[in-house]
Amino acid sequence: MSEEITNLVGKFLSNTLSEEEIGKLLRAYQQKQISEKQFGDYYASKWEDAGQHPSRLAAENREKAWEQFKMYMRRNIQTLPKHKSRWIAMASIAAVAILFFILGLSLQRIRNHSQQELVVMVENGQKASVQLPDGSRVRLNSASELRYSPDFGEKNRMVKLEGEAYFEVQSNPNNPFIVLTRDHLQVKAVGTKFNIKAYSNDDQITGTLIEGRIEVSNSLISEVLAPNERISFNTKDGMFSKSRIDNVNEAIFWMTDQFVFDKETLGDIAKILERMYNVTISFTSPEITEIQYSGKIKNNSMENVLNLITVVSPLQYTMSGSHITFSKKQN
Repeated sequence: MSEEITNLVGKFLSNTLSEEEIGKLLRAYQQKQISEKQFGDYYASKWEDAGQHPSRLAAENREKAWEQFKMYMRRNIQTLPKHKSRWIAMASIAAVAILFFILGLSLQRIRNHSQQELVVMVENGQKASVQLPDGSRVRLNSASELRYSPDFGEKNRMVKLEGEAYFEVQSNPNNPFIVLTRDHLQVKAVGTKFNIKAYSNDDQITGTLIEGRIEVSNSLISEVLAPNERISFNTKDGMFSKSRIDNVNEAIFWMTDQFVFDKETLGDIAKILERMYNVTISFTSPEITEIQYSGKIKNNSMENVLNLITVVSPLQYTMSGSHITFSKKQN
């Protein structure tokens, strides 16, 4: 694939093609300058950029993406002379859809009268990188979901998050970047780097500021964070707490597959393990869930994490398929 065609495909997937470039891309496809192998090679590099290792699922998704790409090309080669504006609208949706299929994600269009939302869903055991139309980058952790409107960046820069994500926001003082989470919590930024953790089955929502400034608020309070500060919101009692942390990078160790625990209960650790390794965890007695752990694990294969947990506590585990059971060690 020539550099020009590669750039056209990249622009197609980031929804930045001009009408002239759309015509060039269609002609390139007609002239068989874009093949399935070239398409796959191009997206293998995208997996590397996203920090992912291509898998059987990735290969299947590349095949789906190629079929979708061909379908849109064939359809719009026929309609381009009479319906250029219609092609542009369809290409905007197709571009995002193909990119997310390649990254092994799910994209859904939710129709609500005239309003549509683009939904990025990351399954258990997966992570993904997303670049938004304004140039802001989002790194999504396992079992996370990001929603935003197709006109993101035009009137506002609002996204909805369930799960965990690291944001690198492009600065635009006239159009703040807003993250909405569960319990009506809002994080507002102009240009900054921060991490938000807001899983639906966690009792805490936390925001950690790495660089810049963010404002965290709901209907009752508003707090401004400086770098190396963290804010926590307890969803049960509605209380906020703000603290300063020594190593702000601990908040994003999950991006490099590291664990940092600070008096975390095994019950909470189990939720993390379930998301990261796509397993289910149970306990033979409820008091096991209250055992606390502190420390950092670098070599965090699942077996390594499980073995370390049982080494430092009077526990053992058994595994059956993807189900793990913790129990007390037998004397």
